[in-house]
Amino acid sequence: MTRLPWPLVFQLVAVAAAVWLLTITWAVWLLAFTALIVAAAILPAARMGERYRVPRGITVVVVYLVSAGVLALMARLLWPALSEQWQQFVTQLPRLLDNVRGWLGNLDVYLEQWGASLPSPKSGNVEGLLGALVQNTLRVTAGVVGAVVGFLAILVIAAYIVVDAERLGRGVLELLPPKQRPAAAQLGEPIMRRIGSYVLGQIAASLCVGLVLAVGLSLLGVRYALLIGALAAVLNVVPFVGSWIAALLGILSALNESPALAVGTALLFWGTNVFEGKVLVPQLVGRATGLHPLAVLLALFIGVHLAGLIGALVAVPFLAAVWEIVRTLYVTPRRS
Repeated sequence: MTRLPWPLVFQLVAVAAAVWLLTITWAVWLLAFTALIVAAAILPAARMGERYRVPRGITVVVVYLVSAGVLALMARLLWPALSEQWQQFVTQLPRLLDNVRGWLGNLDVYLEQWGASLPSPKSGNVEGLLGALVQNTLRVTAGVVGAVVGFLAILVIAAYIVVDAERLGRGVLELLPPKQRPAAAQLGEPIMRRIGSYVLGQIAASLCVGLVLAVGLSLLGVRYALLIGALAAVLNVVPFVGSWIAALLGILSALNESPALAVGTALLFWGTNVFEGKVLVPQLVGRATGLHPLAVLLALFIGVHLAGLIGALVAVPFLAAVWEIVRTLYVTPRRS
């Protein structure tokens, strides 16, 4: 009679239980990883403050207050104009699309031969799309109240991680087998540094892109320049997807004025993307994540599907951290 390999059976059961537990609590882990991303972005400032004998707790409070002040100032200065331009854009969107169809002429005739046609979306469709994205985001945090509580929890957890980073790291190492502790200790610092530099650099690059586009579109005479620039700055935090959406809105608005203006707008977005890729990203973001663009796109799609905006924001840092672990523990040793 063949005996069952009970150690292997127990290991499989333990893995299945871990996967099941992770599945039902993934929203909690998502918020925890978001807090880790925030902490990774604050850690460089906290370590710099320690050189001047400033406690980490004070540095965290200062960073939070400065960030809140900057956001409040930007909202105070830009929100009235952004709100007005957004309402005008949504109201005028059906007419803008009709004008674009007029510029395209008889393209419907060619599309109908293939069983397709140009869409005629209404302003409500745009609001519905944004509403679905927001609803998918709030689903992760159990509604608006849960989103507020989750946001506060992220700030508190991030503060604790920054203040007690070294002690928390030692505590995590004690949970691992002794043979795996040296490799895990070598992973902690590179992962946090990569995540922090990516987040800070991406935010700075996005703000620069939004400013360049807002000024450039205003000089070209494109309507809704401030709105498109602000959307570009916000959406550009999500790699690849954000820049294309902002470019589509800008070219759509310019095309209703003249084809020449649309061409100039397209060239402006192309030049901005080149400037971002050749100057901003190398200088502000630093070394790349080492991820293939297809892997980034897949991670973004999965993140949006699972957690909306939160998933889109954490997808790339999470994938970068996982790749750093795989590269250090498996890829590099096999190559050597």
